[in-house]
Amino acid sequence: MSFENPYQAPQSDAAIQAEFADGGLWQSGRLLVMRKDAKLPDRCVKSNEPTTRRLKRALIWHHPAVYIALLANLIIYAILAICLQKKATIFIGLSDEWFWKRRRAILIGWGSVLLSIGLFIVSLINVDQNGAFGWLILASVVWFLTGTIYGLMASRMVVATRIDDTFVWLKGVNREFLAALPHWPN
Repeated sequence: MSFENPYQAPQSDAAIQAEFADGGLWQSGRLLVMRKDAKLPDRCVKSNEPTTRRLKRALIWHHPAVYIALLANLIIYAILAICLQKKATIFIGLSDEWFWKRRRAILIGWGSVLLSIGLFIVSLINVDQNGAFGWLILASVVWFLTGTIYGLMASRMVVATRIDDTFVWLKGVNREFLAALPHWPN
């Protein structure tokens, strides 16, 4: 005999399906959809190999329409982005190979940044002696920007494409990893 509580708030279809889904993980095309409180399996999200190592990721996302505020002012964009952002903290499994790839990308990024700063200082000191050092100043600025962008982009393992109050959508997950998950019902 089951009793229904007449005073209970009605549940949406998504909430009911999420309750009965296995672990709160789904695939939606090339995206991994997960509940914010779901625990990812002990598999590498990049290679689908078994792993016990975890990497904590603090994800932040805001709606892409907020970028329109950049046309008005950088400060207005920053305020809107901070006020409208959604956050999630997840722990992704990574194999030793992918931990090393991430570490290597970070080292290359930082090494490029530090070497470009050194080149900039040397070029700035010697710019009066030879006109060619002016070009080295420009090259050091380009090298700095390239190293920074490479380090940031190559060290990212997963990217949040959307975050709401309950779910997180991630891209950058291995297709075999996704294939083992049920399809997103919504």
